[in-house]
Formats: sequence, C-alpha cells, structure tokens
Amino acid sequence: MENSLFGIIIKVKNMDICRSFYRDVLDLGEPEINSNFWVEFHSPTGYTVALEKSAARFLKHESAATAWVYRVSNVEETRQRLEKHGFKASFARTLKMGEALYQCHDPENNVFYIFQNTSNQPETNKI
Repeated sequence: MENSLFGIIIKVKNMDICRSFYRDVLDLGEPEINSNFWVEFHSPTGYTVALEKSAARFLKHESAATAWVYRVSNVEETRQRLEKHGFKASFARTLKMGEALYQCHDPENNVFYIFQNTSNQPETNKI
C-alpha cells in the first residue's frame, strides 16, 4: 500500500458496536489495526478510516460533527444493507445527472454519505 496520511478519524464511545458496524454493515473488511482504543480500516486506494475510543463529554455529534463520503460501487445495494440493519439512508442531494448522495449515520450518530461514481472509471467497493 502507498504510504499515505490521508484518512479520517471518527471518535466513538462504544468501540465494539462501531467496529462491527464499519466492518460488517459498511463492508470495510477486517481492520489492519484492531485494539480497544484504536481501530484502522485501510482501503486499496490508500484511504484510512480510523475509530478512536473517546469518553469525552463533548462527543454529541451535533452540527459540528465530521462528515465523510463513502464511494461505493452500488449505492442501492449499500443503502439496502444499511436499512436491513436498521440504519436509514436519506436522500441528500443530486450532484449531477445520475449521481446522488445519501446521508447516513453510524450507531453513534456520526454522519457519512454514500455515493456511487457513475463515470466510466472502474470503482472498488472501498472508500
């Protein structure tokens, strides 16, 4: 993998529930680093999604919470998988013809968007 510093860190209270969500529901696969306080998922394209355990009182995920975009190869399949596990994916906006963002929340209400790239370039099912 390319030596990249590009990624996102998501602060969570319940590491076990969030690890399972990102691994199984979002299908990020097994984490590269997996501890009780830090979990890292690496994509083939060099992105990292890290979960950091935090008990901070300010961890309320209101309007200042970080949001990120998850590019998927089949947005409808991902949306259905989320909803099957009880996570609603709400239509957010149309970007251009054939492209749309759906707003989602993880088990701790962290915001992310699922997006399908409809260009002719091949996509992976990873970030």
